Amino acid sequence: MKLLVAEVREQSAPVVLDTASRGVLLGKDTFTSGTLGAATIGATLKALVGFRKIMDSYGVIRYRAVATSAVREASNRDTFLDRVRLKTGIDVEIIDGSEENRLTYLAVREALRGREALESGDTLLAEVGGGSADLSFLRAGQPVYSGTYPLGSIRMRQGYLSAPGTHETRVRLLRRHIHNVVEDIRRELPLGDARHCVLLGGDVRFAADEILGVDEAENPLRVIDREAFLAFCDQVTPLDTDELVERYRLTPAEAETLAAALFAYREIVAETQAGRLKVLDATLRQGLLIDLARGDEAGRFEDFAGQVLASASALGDKYRYDEPHARNVAALAVQIFDELGGEHGLGRRERLLLQVAALLHDVGTFVSLRAHHKHSHYILSVSEIFGLTRDDMQVIANVARYHRRSVPQRSHLPFVTLDSEQRVLVSKLAAFLRLANALDADHLQKVSVVKVDREDERWALDVEGAGDLTLERLASLSRADLFTEVFGHRVSFREAQRP
Repeated sequence: MKLLVAEVREQSAPVVLDTASRGVLLGKDTFTSGTLGAATIGATLKALVGFRKIMDSYGVIRYRAVATSAVREASNRDTFLDRVRLKTGIDVEIIDGSEENRLTYLAVREALRGREALESGDTLLAEVGGGSADLSFLRAGQPVYSGTYPLGSIRMRQGYLSAPGTHETRVRLLRRHIHNVVEDIRRELPLGDARHCVLLGGDVRFAADEILGVDEAENPLRVIDREAFLAFCDQVTPLDTDELVERYRLTPAEAETLAAALFAYREIVAETQAGRLKVLDATLRQGLLIDLARGDEAGRFEDFAGQVLASASALGDKYRYDEPHARNVAALAVQIFDELGGEHGLGRRERLLLQVAALLHDVGTFVSLRAHHKHSHYILSVSEIFGLTRDDMQVIANVARYHRRSVPQRSHLPFVTLDSEQRVLVSKLAAFLRLANALDADHLQKVSVVKVDREDERWALDVEGAGDLTLERLASLSRADLFTEVFGHRVSFREAQRP
């Protein structure tokens, strides 16, 4: 558990005032038994009471406290968080892997601003934490793929290096597990395209310092040779905890995670083209600070939206989507959304979810043209898009599901398992998507502009386009059913007068 206190000043970078850390067994408990034990909870509360005193001594007025996989996967997480709130007054937010990746990316981008790894070529960011490995793939500095994988050092330590048998047998099992997971990662991320590799985390920083022959590198960016790193990993991974403590003067806690973490890094790095590895001292906490300190909220969201849409487009490429059709439908969908801003009561984040659903509504054709809306739902429900949560992806998947054929029904299980607010949101966004998709029924992008003329009972779609729009007229009128149900107005189609 770690704390960072900083002062945010206008027109200058945040100034770090204090840091603190405490060792607790959250991950060891969760990854062994699936629950947080009483002793661990007690130690955590004691540490957080101390953190609270530090915060109060500095007069902290804004904070964000986050928990990752060790709490996220614990069966008693809700009770634990309630006890934290009552004891310390700190509201802890559980974040998922996509938010971890986003915050870490902010820290990396700030640290590498202007450097080649962020300006050109394909770059892999990798961090092996206690519970999972977080990977992001960048193209010209823009994140296009990301994922969270079961390669956490504590998780693997508890699952393999604590298993019965000899140490050599346990190491062999661990290596097999890591190899299999990396094989799965290769199917999702183009690891072999990465020319640059940026590695994060305490275990890999230790390795870099050993390779470079320094106790602690003053430069937060260490650059090491790929082959030297692979050789060091091969030297360390066969050693047990006692041997690591003796050889490298580590604490037992540090030694316990080192071998598992380094072998995971080794297998990931070996898949890339990178000849030199950049080991960076960029952390989730720094990403949180950057996110909290940025005052331009509109600029922050625009930046975030660009990252999300770049990742969504990469997912569309993976499933060979019809990009001109997808982009035209997305443009028309947000035009309708913007036209009806006073009617739907939604904000810019919901607008972004509509854009993503519109871009990817047809990815199910990769499986089959028949019932492709259902295939789109499945693909999106199990996919990851940089910066979007699992809840976001469930909304997007359901919106894409209803771009054609039936409207949401109580008999549709994926829809009814959403909460009431999400169901209303899906219905509104799907109503826009159905109309936008109908306006490109020919997949020829004949319609470029759509406006909504709100008359008394019937709202008219004022459409500007080129060519024969008969099919678009028929399709939009037939797919206005959900729109009428949600907003209470029938829809007519009106072509703009040509000069």
